[in-house]
Amino acid sequence: MMDQERIEIKVSKKKAVFALLGSVAFVVVCAWLIGTADDQTRYNPAVMRTVAYIGIAFFGIAGLYVFYKLFDSKPGLIIDSEGIFDNSSAIGGYLIKWDRITGIQIEQVMSTKFLLIYITDPESVVSGMTGIRKQLVAGTYSTYGTPVAISNTSLSCDFDELHQMITERWKRATNPLPGEN
Repeated sequence: MMDQERIEIKVSKKKAVFALLGSVAFVVVCAWLIGTADDQTRYNPAVMRTVAYIGIAFFGIAGLYVFYKLFDSKPGLIIDSEGIFDNSSAIGGYLIKWDRITGIQIEQVMSTKFLLIYITDPESVVSGMTGIRKQLVAGTYSTYGTPVAISNTSLSCDFDELHQMITERWKRATNPLPGEN
């Protein structure tokens, strides 16, 4: 019988605090830019204010989300006999079943590594989302050919450990040893 072990990876509160502080700092800097836009001559003040307002909106929303995650007791990632339940980011919150996964690849943008999880019928994940989540997932899909990307940036685990756990569980689920079901 296949191992029914459930692995729960928590959201790192330490990383969340740093992300929250970073969001607050960017909101403060953007507010300062709005206040000093008319006093400088290098850039168009209207453009500076517009960029600053967009920054306040973006980092304000990100900060609110991170603040929410600080008090969220749900695991960031669950790996079990069904598949991977990703709750580690704003675009997570869905189950990726093992039998839908066709491949796993490591990708890196600057210093951030993430796992691309290739699945059958990726369009169904994109079409199942709405609003900004749909736009973010569609962007990942158009860039990498899959809507599913998992990073450890908010999780309390090492990237290599995350990669190993997911890959091993996927291989066991799709190619069980004789005697396992």
